[in-house]
This record gives sequence, structure tokens and C-alpha cells, in this order.
Amino acid sequence: MLTDYYESFMLLERSAEPDELGGETVRWTPVTSFQGALTHTCGEEIPAGGRATLALRPVLLHETDVTLISGDYVRRERDGSLWRVTGASDGMRTPAFSGLQFAQAPVERLVNAC
Repeated sequence: MLTDYYESFMLLERSAEPDELGGETVRWTPVTSFQGALTHTCGEEIPAGGRATLALRPVLLHETDVTLISGDYVRRERDGSLWRVTGASDGMRTPAFSGLQFAQAPVERLVNAC
């Protein structure tokens, strides 16, 4: 069952506040928690070393009662990693009559500089 692979995620709201050095400090405010699973799908074909290969694109499978849109941020609670949603999950839902109920949205991992 797909839900066996689900783990805790948190939908976050990003806000930036000015700091004393003329930059900004990013604050993450929790909005709602939900269950999901990170996996990969095959993306476009890219050249690598003179040969064509398929690039893997990370996607977040999640519960259907959550709607993610492009620009949303989520945190995987297990390791605290941040992910930015790069597409909408509205068009990627299983039909209501399906035995497997989930939605998916493409994501990319955020890497914070030290």
C-alpha cells in the first residue's frame, strides 16, 4: 500500500525580515502538517558524456486533502530538509473512484548556504 511509505511533512509559509547588515532573515512559519512520500519520475532526456540519458525529477506524493501550488514550501519532518513545489498538485490527482487516493506535485530540494 502506498500509505505505508508516507511520512510527516509540514507546509510552510516563508517570510523575510530585514537584518542589521542590510540583508534579510528568512522565517519559516508552519501552516499545516500532512502525510506524503518523496519519489522520482523520469524527466526529459539530457546529454551526458556523449550519450542520452533520462533525468530524474523528484515528486512529492501526498494526501488528497492537501493542495500544493507552485511556490509552496514544505519541510520533511524526519530530517528537516526543505523542498519547494514547482508545479500544482490539482491536475495530478487520482480519480475519486480509484482505490489509491493520492496527489503529486513536482518539487526541488532547497540547499541553504552556511
